[in-house]
Amino acid sequence: MQSEMKLIKADNSMIKELTALSAAVFSHEASVWLAEGENDANIQPPGYDSEDMMSYMIMHLHTYGIYKGDTLIGGVILTIPASHYARIDRIFIDQKQQGKGYGKEAIQLIEKIYPDVTRWKLETSAKQINNRHFYEAVGYTCVWETEELMFEKKLDGHEDSKNDFNQRQDQDYSQAELISVNAQSVKITDANIRSLHISNAAMQQARFQNVNLSESLIADATVQHTTFWFTDLSGSVFRTADMSGVALENCNISGMTIDGIPVADLIKAYKKENKHGPSQTNQ
Repeated sequence: MQSEMKLIKADNSMIKELTALSAAVFSHEASVWLAEGENDANIQPPGYDSEDMMSYMIMHLHTYGIYKGDTLIGGVILTIPASHYARIDRIFIDQKQQGKGYGKEAIQLIEKIYPDVTRWKLETSAKQINNRHFYEAVGYTCVWETEELMFEKKLDGHEDSKNDFNQRQDQDYSQAELISVNAQSVKITDANIRSLHISNAAMQQARFQNVNLSESLIADATVQHTTFWFTDLSGSVFRTADMSGVALENCNISGMTIDGIPVADLIKAYKKENKHGPSQTNQ
């Protein structure tokens, strides 16, 4: 008998329902595995209850709804940063449907949707003991363990893709210097590039996702028409910068200042001045 479970590529019409289910599942996981006030980004991933985050993942990642018949019972979000390589960023199943094999079947369906991917990775919290058994049961091997567990699954054809002339995996390029190179459309993932220095380079249309750029210097640079989405800019300084036309939407601006003036005070003064609506210019 053919399974009634299916995956459907998510679109904007699914944002509310997927977000509500994500919030319910990850909140339940936190109640089971976390002490009060404790945080774990694998148990409660960033924006797990945010429609903005779901919108971002649908737009920029590979997001699917997991359906039992016509009923949404879960979701899976993938990052595919390179050919033959992918990460399962999040997978969640309605707690009422867990333990019935739907998670295992979802992973099998994902592998069928992306048959060219021969190396899969994912992370989970070491606290979630059941996850270790689950991922091992679907063919993953734990390759790294601290408070997090890194799992990897290599499928047939992995060695061929690893030796592809255009792809380098598991290499050490520390202290390397690249001068006058054409690196257009290069993809770097799961990499330690701390203290990376890029100078005099064209980087239009670059994508930085799930990266730590703390204590970095961005100077003498053009970053026009750039989108910062779910980005932590706390403590950053913009000095002698052209920010004309910059828009802040749904942002935490506590403590933010412009030329030493708290932005919260500026907004308060603006609202007071315009409490009856924009002033009309005398004719």
